[in-house]
Amino acid sequence: MGWWDDQYGNQLRISGTGTFASALLTTLSAAQLMFLQDNADFSDYTGIAIVLIVVGGIGLAVSAPAFLNLSARANTLDMIMTKTSMSELRKLKPDGDEAARILGGGHLEAWNAFLQEKGLKKR
Repeated sequence: MGWWDDQYGNQLRISGTGTFASALLTTLSAAQLMFLQDNADFSDYTGIAIVLIVVGGIGLAVSAPAFLNLSARANTLDMIMTKTSMSELRKLKPDGDEAARILGGGHLEAWNAFLQEKGLKKR
């Protein structure tokens, strides 16, 4: 098992933070390259901005797919938990079980509490 697997329950938060930080780094570096490199006060930062835009792009390539996947699973859980029809809940329960299992942590606890409340899971 790797480090990422050991972070079970925190993966959505970690990937979200990594995606946001990488996007911010990429955006600020791109702004420097597009608008500030011709300014005499900021022209010395052009080389650093090129390196940081590459680092930010790599960070996005690594963290964004995981974040989008986990975020979609969290949205699936939220969507299922807003349903009121028992037949729809029974039909969507396997999808919710899988999403909660993958997300872990608070999502899994909230899902189990929701199922118990609706009478779809025994204590």
